[in-house]
Amino acid sequence: MSKFKMAIGVVVGLLAIYIAAAPYITVYQMQSAAEKHDGEALSEHIEFSSVRQSLKDQMNAMFAKKMAEDEEMKNNPFAVLAVGFAGMMVDKMVDAYVTPAGITQLMAGEKPKAEGSKSGSSAGHTERKPLSNASMSYESFDKFVVKVKGEDGGEGKFVLRRRGIAWKLTDIVIPIE
Repeated sequence: MSKFKMAIGVVVGLLAIYIAAAPYITVYQMQSAAEKHDGEALSEHIEFSSVRQSLKDQMNAMFAKKMAEDEEMKNNPFAVLAVGFAGMMVDKMVDAYVTPAGITQLMAGEKPKAEGSKSGSSAGHTERKPLSNASMSYESFDKFVVKVKGEDGGEGKFVLRRRGIAWKLTDIVIPIE
């Protein structure tokens, strides 16, 4: 009976180690896929709908704040239309940039370029190593955050959440000036 208890203890211990290490393993797999420019492998670790919605919410909040601070817009009867158009533009922009290539660029602390863009490095090919100098930590049992310094000094956050026994990137928090 003691061998059985010992075997159960070993299994439970190994399971606990795996549970604690799982987000680090996921981040390593994401980093490796990004370095190899393997969009398919990177996509396996991303909930694109959640990431897109998170970024759209952040951008729309930023535009709303800027509109509220602008005295000319407060008195402009067309301000509501401007907010609506800004929201549509944000949706299109986020959809164009939140791709495996764009996320690879964000992971390297670079500003993403739309796929097919000719400016700078080709889309998805970063000059910096993805997640280099990143700091990682648990924020709760089911939330893990990777912080990356950007080329402009701001700090972006990649938020992974537990999905069963796996971890998925669900939010990207961008530094908004």
